[in-house]
Amino acid sequence: MHTLKLITPGVVPYGQALTMQLQLRQHIAALPAEEQTTGYLLCLQHPPVITLGKRGETEALLNTTFLQDNGVEVFKIDRGGEATFHEPGQLVVYPILPIRSMNLGVVDLIRNMADCMAKSVAPFGADVSYDKDTPGLWTTPDAQHPVARKMASVGMRVSRGITTHGIAINLTNPMLGFSWIVPCGMPGTPFCNLLNFMDNPPTLPEVKAELIRQVQTTFVQLFSDYLGVEATPDTLEWPDDESLWEQPMAL
Repeated sequence: MHTLKLITPGVVPYGQALTMQLQLRQHIAALPAEEQTTGYLLCLQHPPVITLGKRGETEALLNTTFLQDNGVEVFKIDRGGEATFHEPGQLVVYPILPIRSMNLGVVDLIRNMADCMAKSVAPFGADVSYDKDTPGLWTTPDAQHPVARKMASVGMRVSRGITTHGIAINLTNPMLGFSWIVPCGMPGTPFCNLLNFMDNPPTLPEVKAELIRQVQTTFVQLFSDYLGVEATPDTLEWPDDESLWEQPMAL
């Protein structure tokens, strides 16, 4: 029997969250195979930060001086893909799962994770679907928006049969930071957030927060159903010493 611990800490610095992911992966990997029965689902937000995947290069950063002056950190990480941007109002989900012991394939896991997120925003009018060729959730073009727009980025890493990284979906964030990079190696990629689909998008911070909570709650239920486990709310002892966190690149 597998279990899934749901962790919802709010806004977490990227270096701290990355350290936690790696610690959880190490913890699971240190267990005998038959004891790798607990996975973790981290649902959180980040302060403004840019991450570069395995194929990401600093050329994707359009103005490093601006980033330095505004305290925007850049991390080189081991997920697939290139450059993306995170900020508050964007829901980020990191599944730390022992997929080998759960008999899950990474391709199916990624596709189903994305599908669960697409279903979670559909009640708010968002018609998005997963595109494996340019990994993420993209809108279905229509008369008003004839060009597909990207709403979520997807990137995962599997090491020793355990996943890290995941999906980041734009919900209420302003998305200005995507103009500071060449996102996903695709210049001029059009982005959108969930507010773009709503006839009367919320403006009050507390209402926006409730919107994020609703999407998160629906996603957790759908994703745990797909995994065949119950997500149990839990807490973690987060590493507080910043010197022990994963560190950003020097720009």
